[in-house]
Order: sequence, then C-alpha cells, then structure tokens
Amino acid sequence: MIKTSSPSSILEFGSTHIRLGVYDKYILNQSLFYEEKINYEKNENLEEDHPIDNLIRRVEKDVSQHLNEIILMMDSPSIYSLDFSIQKNYDKKVVTNEDINYLINESKQVVKNNNQEQDILHIIKSNIIFDNKSIKYMDNISEEVSKANVELKIILINTKICNLIKNLFIKKHISLKNIFCTSYIKSLGLINKNGISGYSSFIDIGLNKSSLTIFKEDKLLYLNNTHIGGNHVTKDISKVLKIDYRKAEAKKLKFSKNNQDELQDEEQELLKQIINSRLEEIVELLFLNCPLVKNNIFNSDLKLFFTGNGSRVLNESLLSFGPEFRFINEMSIIDELKNDACDSAIKYIKSNEKKHTSKPSLILENKGFFERLFEYFSKK
Repeated sequence: MIKTSSPSSILEFGSTHIRLGVYDKYILNQSLFYEEKINYEKNENLEEDHPIDNLIRRVEKDVSQHLNEIILMMDSPSIYSLDFSIQKNYDKKVVTNEDINYLINESKQVVKNNNQEQDILHIIKSNIIFDNKSIKYMDNISEEVSKANVELKIILINTKICNLIKNLFIKKHISLKNIFCTSYIKSLGLINKNGISGYSSFIDIGLNKSSLTIFKEDKLLYLNNTHIGGNHVTKDISKVLKIDYRKAEAKKLKFSKNNQDELQDEEQELLKQIINSRLEEIVELLFLNCPLVKNNIFNSDLKLFFTGNGSRVLNESLLSFGPEFRFINEMSIIDELKNDACDSAIKYIKSNEKKHTSKPSLILENKGFFERLFEYFSKK
C-alpha cells in the first residue's frame, strides 16, 4: 500500500513494453508495479484501444490520484558517453565537496558549449585526484592540496530527440522530473543486485536496437548503441526459412531453452546459425571502436552479460564467438525481473546520485498522466 500523498513514479518506455513503478517516498519496499505489452504489429502508432489504456486505468484507480510527476527512463541510438577532465590549481587549500561541485558545474557548461546539439542526461564522477593521489571518499578530507583533478563520464542525448520529449510534457502540462538513460541505470542496478565485481559489460538487446555498457565495479567506463535488435533476428529467420514474420517470431521463441525440443534437429541447427550470426554481429558492432578493447585494458578479464527482452531467446550454446573476442572471459544471460529497471532507478535516486535534467514547474490538467502520454504517442 502506497501511503505517501506524492509517490515517486518511474516510467520505463521500452521497445516492447511500458513499465511503471510507483514507490512510497519513505519506504522503498512499499511499491506498485504495472506492465503493458506494446504490439507494434497491431498498434504501431499507439492507436485507440491500445493496451496502455488498461495501464492508465489500473494505475490511477489503484493510487486514487493523478500521477503529478514522473521520471522517464528511455534509450535511444543517439545516446552516447564522453570523458571529460577538469583541473584547478590552489594555493594550499582544503578542497571541499562544494569545490568539487563547482568544478563539475564548470565542466557541464564547457561540455554544453562544445556540444550544442546534445543534452546532458548524466554526469558521473569517475575519479577525484588531489596532488596526483586518487581520492575514493571526500569525507573527512583535511589535507591541504595544490592541485585538484575531477574526471567525469558524461552521458548525452541528441537535443532534437530530447526536445521532442520535453515538448510533449510541456504541451500536456506535465511535470517531468528527470530523464534517465535506461541501459546505464539498469546495468548499474544489476551490478549492485547481483554483487558483480571487476570489469563487467552488459548488452541489452531490444526490438530495433542494442546497447552496451561497460563498468569497473560500479563506475561506468563506456557506453555504445547499435541499430540492430531482436526484430532483425526475426526478419533473418523469415528470409532464410521463407516464412512470414509472425511464423518466424514463433520459431524464434521456440528456440528458447525451454522449447527447443519442439523443433526438429535440422531446423534447430539452422536457427542456431541464424541467431548466432546476428548476435555475433551485434557484439562486434558494439565493441568495434571501444578504446578499452584497443588498449587491452581488460586483459581477458571482462565479464559479459546479456539482458533485455531480445536476450530471452538466447541460450548458453549461442555464447561462443571468434578469437577476436578473447578479451571476454565469461559470458552469461541474466534472467531479469520485470521491475528491475524501475527498481534500479528508484535506488539510484535514493543513493543521492546527481540529477541532470531540468525540472519544469508546470500546472497539471485534470486528466491523469498516462492519458496525456497516450494522447501524444497516438499522434506519432
């Protein structure tokens, strides 16, 4: 039961599902979760009678109120990360958190000025260095220093796409608190949830895109996207087997580890080749220009985890690639829970990570949030 009058609401807008977590602001385990599947073959433009209608009614009925403010989680092929470092010299000064935040804000302005067609989603502190000494915690720092360096990882999104989303909420008088990069937030949550340490990477396979995130412990090192996803696998099966899309999708689902016994041996082997070929292409494209690979940072000690709805058809027999991927030491498939992404977002917020999107002060209409969101996407 949600007891607070203004619950925190996290909306994950995925390629095949819309998921919403509504969380009590004070008690994290007091939450509600909702999911609706998007059938793009039937309702590609979110037309009337779309399943999102059920989500709207269920949510606002259960919470007995309109959802005034949301945090939107999304991915886009236009999202990417860049590294930025800033240095400041001091005359023997005890550097405080306020000084670090000043340097971060200065960095933010420089990045914005030099990337005017991009909006910043996240600014992540990768490292703080005082007089060439890395500082893990800023608490109880009392030593005077002469030089401070702050190394940042910055996640950006194309401004046109971001403005399209912002205008949606502005026109509909909706308060948009933040926009989060789904692949970053979800991967970070999986690291913490599963106790993953060392170098780890996550390939999230969606409908028409796949994303790669690489971490050392819980620090993001690299982010990349490609325009290939599970939908391309289905089209490959359709083309090779000369069957329509719907039948190809059914064949792909039967290939999953729980249904392979329903396929003949020859058909099973052919599907394995088709899926493996496309999967290896996705992995190759995502790691292709990664400087960490080129500089042999991992030393054959990188763990790779496959996530996302598109990974549900994978099994261990497919996780075998050529010698060019020898930097990967271990590969596995994470069986995600439906609420993992939303849960990761609320925990990210509660951990006091910095938020980097503007929060417009807007007036709500009487209509519920999801009704207004549906109206927008039904016109796209």
